[in-house]
Amino acid sequence: RPQALMPTVTVHLPKITTHQADVLFDPHRYRVVKACRRWGKTYLGVVACVDAAIDGKAAWWVAPSYPIAEIGWREIRGLVRQIPGHKLEEVDRIARLPGGGWIQVKSAVDPDSLRGEGLDLIVPDEAAFMVEEAWTAALRPALADKRGRALFISSSNGPTWFARLCLRGQDPLETEWKTWVFLPDTAYNLTAQEVEEARSTMPEAIFRREFLCDDSAD
Repeated sequence: RPQALMPTVTVHLPKITTHQADVLFDPHRYRVVKACRRWGKTYLGVVACVDAAIDGKAAWWVAPSYPIAEIGWREIRGLVRQIPGHKLEEVDRIARLPGGGWIQVKSAVDPDSLRGEGLDLIVPDEAAFMVEEAWTAALRPALADKRGRALFISSSNGPTWFARLCLRGQDPLETEWKTWVFLPDTAYNLTAQEVEEARSTMPEAIFRREFLCDDSAD
């Protein structure tokens, strides 16, 4: 969708699906997305970060490893380069926008390295594969002073802390939380034929975890 940065500057974001838009524009403070492989989780998180930075906010994209962080950085750079006056700091993986907003891509390999910033938005990518301490001891406190938001995105990885967050977002008493579970029929780039091919060639437990978001599969 087009995003107005200034009256004379428009950033054209590639099309997002109806399901992605439901998450992106939802008002809950903590949004939790568990989705099948190749659903578009990374793209959703990248758009959320760029959208926040366009509004002058500070956002972190946090991945469980350096290779996964690089994927997010590559996607963020691709969108930010459309914006006149942007600055990319490659060493620290920071994208700065003319209105004062910025995005930094981080790794959760060392949770202590995630301390110190006050943030408006955090996107933990593949959250089920990072240690819980990264959220509880470092990322959650970074949201406190600005009452920042979090968008957790991940595929399944068994009964992890992320699985507990998914349950929290399904509890009607948790009014600041919301969870979505997206299966292959909601993925724009997965055909039924491709899913059935995966089912026939993968071990059942792995297929159920990767495509059916089944945290109990082992």
